Amino acid sequence: MSDGRETVCVGGYSRTEGYVRLYPTKPWMDELSRWNVVSVPVERDESHDNRDESYKIAGSRREWDSLHEKVDKVGELDKSEQIELTHELAGDCRKRLNENQVSLGVVEPETLLDAYLRDLDDEDDSEDDTVQQTLQGGPKASVKGKNDYEKKLYLKYRCDDCDQKTPHDQSTIEWGVYRYWDKNDDFDGVIDALRLNDDSWKHYFFVGNLNNHRTSYVVISVLRFKKDEMTRNGIRVDDQSGLGQFD
Repeated sequence: MSDGRETVCVGGYSRTEGYVRLYPTKPWMDELSRWNVVSVPVERDESHDNRDESYKIAGSRREWDSLHEKVDKVGELDKSEQIELTHELAGDCRKRLNENQVSLGVVEPETLLDAYLRDLDDEDDSEDDTVQQTLQGGPKASVKGKNDYEKKLYLKYRCDDCDQKTPHDQSTIEWGVYRYWDKNDDFDGVIDALRLNDDSWKHYFFVGNLNNHRTSYVVISVLRFKKDEMTRNGIRVDDQSGLGQFD
């Protein structure tokens, strides 16, 4: 951050409040897993981010060194609960989210047209790199932002019941992408790691817009489940056309 603090941003869902964007959080949030249930006191900071879904941990600046004491892990969703919640939330479209000024949502891609990498030097990067895309590789690792990597993963798709005439083509800031690149020299391998080539998996995209570019949405997380697991949980799984081997 501008004052030297190292931070990550967490996106989640609350049964009482709806979607939540929580910031700033210290790198110890790396200890939490995607499907943890946490309780944390929050407050608004509309001078920096007035999106309805955005909150900051109460007292984060003055209590920075003890902030971890305010985050209480109270549970964890099992596989059935993960599938049920994701299926329940899915159905958004970037165009509808933008029109309704909603900054977070879950998209169910009906057709995944392409998954590809772009060189970071080839694009005009307008994304906010101060909070949302800061990564921490562990307590002894150096802190790296998304712009410290050579590549960026893009997903081109049509969502279910899509309102947009042209396909969505969004970059992804999925945490696992950067962690994969920290451990592997094969940039392209991340496509297989996310099971994007495997039609036995169903994918959902947790998307969000950028604070400084509210009409631009990125894929925050790639949520994926085996189709047979979903069937066992009583959810009908329609084939996502377009899945297959990408160049």
